[in-house]
Amino acid sequence: MSEATIARADQTFETALSTIRTVSQGVVTQLKGLAVHPQQVTVEFGIELTGKTAAVLVAASASAQLKVSMTWQSEAAD
Repeated sequence: MSEATIARADQTFETALSTIRTVSQGVVTQLKGLAVHPQQVTVEFGIELTGKTAAVLVAASASAQLKVSMTWQSEAAD
C-alpha cells in the first residue's frame, strides 16, 4: 500500500470523525431543548469506510448510521 493511499484513508477517517463530532453536538443541542431531560442518553455510531485501491486510492466513501436511546425514570414516591 502506497503512502498516498494511506494518507487518503487517514483523511477519510478524519472526515468521518469530524462528522461524528458535528452530529454529537447537534444531538446535545436538541436534547437541551426537551422539557423533561432523560436520565440517560446513549448515542451509537456505525461507520463504514470503504476504499478501492490500485496504485492509488481511486474511490473512497463513508456511510454512517445513528442510534439514539433515551431513558426516563419515574420519581419514586417517598
